[in-house]
Amino acid sequence: MTSGDSVPDQLAQPQPTVASVVPLVPAWRVGREFDYGVPDALKEKVVAGVLVRVPFGGRKVRGIVTTVGDRPPERELETILSVVIEHPLAPPPMADLLRWLSRRYVSSLGRSFEKVVPPRVRVKPRPQGVVETGPRPSVIQGYDGGQRLLDALAGGGAGTFVLQSVPGEDRVALVSELVASANATGGAALVTVPEVRYGSVLLDGLEAIWPGAARVDAGREDSERARGWVEGAAGASLILGGRSAVFAPSPALRLIVIDEEHHPTYKEDRSPRYDARKVARERARLQGTVCVLLSPTPSVESTFEAFEGRVSRVVPGREAQRRARPLVELVEPEEGHSISHELHERVRDALKRSERVGLLAPTSGFARAVWCAACRRSLRCERCEAGLAYNRSLSGLRCPRCSWTGSAPDVCPNCGASDFRFLGAGSERLAEQVASAFPKARVTRVDPDVLGRTGPASLEGDIYLTTWIGAKEILRPEVSLVGVLSIDPLIRRPDFRAAERAYRVLAEMSEWAGAGGRLVVQTGGPSHHAVQAVVRGDHGFFVTREIEQRRELKYPPFSELVKVTVAGAGGTEVIEEIVRIARGTDASVLGPIPVPLSDFGDDVREVLIKSPDAMTIADALRPTAESAPAGIRLRIDVDPR
Repeated sequence: MTSGDSVPDQLAQPQPTVASVVPLVPAWRVGREFDYGVPDALKEKVVAGVLVRVPFGGRKVRGIVTTVGDRPPERELETILSVVIEHPLAPPPMADLLRWLSRRYVSSLGRSFEKVVPPRVRVKPRPQGVVETGPRPSVIQGYDGGQRLLDALAGGGAGTFVLQSVPGEDRVALVSELVASANATGGAALVTVPEVRYGSVLLDGLEAIWPGAARVDAGREDSERARGWVEGAAGASLILGGRSAVFAPSPALRLIVIDEEHHPTYKEDRSPRYDARKVARERARLQGTVCVLLSPTPSVESTFEAFEGRVSRVVPGREAQRRARPLVELVEPEEGHSISHELHERVRDALKRSERVGLLAPTSGFARAVWCAACRRSLRCERCEAGLAYNRSLSGLRCPRCSWTGSAPDVCPNCGASDFRFLGAGSERLAEQVASAFPKARVTRVDPDVLGRTGPASLEGDIYLTTWIGAKEILRPEVSLVGVLSIDPLIRRPDFRAAERAYRVLAEMSEWAGAGGRLVVQTGGPSHHAVQAVVRGDHGFFVTREIEQRRELKYPPFSELVKVTVAGAGGTEVIEEIVRIARGTDASVLGPIPVPLSDFGDDVREVLIKSPDAMTIADALRPTAESAPAGIRLRIDVDPR
C-alpha cells in the first residue's frame, strides 16, 4: 500500500457509535442530554427511544436514548451499561412531546422523560392476536359530523374532534366503533378515562371486546401495568388507562380518545403538573393522529374552540338529545328542612311504586361547619385556618382544604364555652334525616367515608344517598327519581369555574335519572344559566352564556392561567421578581396574596397570571425556577384547575 492511500484509508475507519441520553434524574441542573458510547454488544439494541442504564454522577441511573449516530466524540465518553427495555418508549415524536412537556409545565427534563417509563418490574409482552369485532351498526354516523370523523380515521387524517355524546348512551359501543376504525387501517388506539379508583365501565367493556388490550391504569398491579406499557411499545392494537396513559408508547398510534374530557382529574398535581387533555392534543399533532375529546358536556374551553372552528365538532341530533332527557323539576328549598315538601312527595310516590330513588348530598360527613353558640365563631383548622367539618362516624374533625384530622374539643378554643352548633348537613347527617322521614325504606349511603372503609358498597337499598363520587356510572344503581338537595353552594363558590362545575353536576344527575325519569333540583336560583341549561337539555345554551362572563373577566378560553406559589423565608423577594417578570410580558397579574397552605411550607404567597400564551410565561419563569435560593419552595402550575 502506498503512502498516498493512507489518508483515504484513515477516513474509511469506522466512527464510534454515540448515543444522546436523557438521564432520569429530577434535578434542574440535569436539564440536558448527555453523550455516551455504545459498546459493540449493544449496537443492535440501542435505538432512539429505548430505556437504558448508564453511569451518571457516580451512580447507575436509567435514561432514555434520544438519538444514535456514528461520529467522533469531543471527549472520552462513558458507555451505556445495558438496555432495560428493548422496545422504544420514546421514539422521536414522543421525545419531542416530552421536551414540550418540560417546557410548558416548567419541569426538569428528567422528570418529563420519566413519564414514559413503566413501573420497575421485569415483564415480557404477551403475543398480540388479531381481534375480529365483526360488523356492527354505526353509532357515529347518526351524529352531525360523525362521518367526517370516521373518514379521518380511515383516510389517515389528523386533528382534534370534540364529540358530544348523548347522555346515558352506551359509550362502549360508541368508542369501540372508533377503535375498530383505527385498527382497520393498521393503527392502534389509546383510550383514557379520568377516574379508575372504583373501576371503569368503559375500560372493562372495551377489554371484553379486545381481550388482548394493554391495561396501564392505576387500578392494576404494577406487574400488569408494566406489561401493558411494554405491550403498547411492542404494537398493541388498543391501550387502556387513566390520566398517565397519554404517555403510553405506541409505534402506530392512530387514535386517542379522552373520555369524560370535562373531568378535572385530568390535571396532574405533581411535577410535571400537566393537563392530560393538552398533552393528548399535542401528541396527536406531533404524531399526525386523531384526538377525540368525548363528553356529554364538553368543557367550556373545548366547546368554544369548536364554536370558533379551531377544532371539529361532532354532536348528536336534536331528537336524540330530546329523547335522553328526564323531566326536570325545580323547587324552592325550605328553611330548616333538607328535603322540601315537593321532593318528599316525589320520593314517597316513587317508593310506593317500588322504584328506587337517588339523592345527591352536597358533601360527606355529619356537618359542614361547627360553630360556638356563645361567641359565634367557627372551629378553624390549626394548620391552614379553613373551617372544619365534623365527621361523627370518625368522632372527629376534618379539614376539607388540607385534610387535617383531629379530635373535637370539649370547649371552644376562643371563649371556653361548651355549646356547639352543627351547620350544613353532610351525607352522614342527611342519611339519618332521610331514614327518619321514610322509616320503611332502606337507606344506602355511599360517599368517600364509606368507600374508604368498605370499598364499593352494595347497591341494595330503596334510597341511595350519595355525594358526587357515588354517582359514578360503575357505582350507581338504576333509579326513577334523582333529587339534588342543594346546588346553590356550588354555584356560589368564589371560582370562575363554579358555574361550570354546578352545571356538570346537574347534567350528571340528569343522566342518572335517565330518559323517562325525573330530576328534582332544590335551588333558590332557578334562573341561573347552569340550572336552565339542564332544564332545557341544551349544552350550547350554557356555554354561550358562560363564555360571555369569562370574556369580560379574561378567564379561559380568553386567556391561559399560570399559578405561582412561593414558600419560605425570603419568598417575598422571589414572588416580587415573578410579578415583575410576568408584567414584562403581555399578561395581567392577580396578587400576590398570602395563602395558609401548610402542606407547602411557611410564609406562603401566591399569584395568578393571565396570559394570552402560557408558554411565554413558562419560558420567562424557567430561569427563576432553576435558580431558586436554598430554603425557597417554588411551584409553577400551568393550566391550574
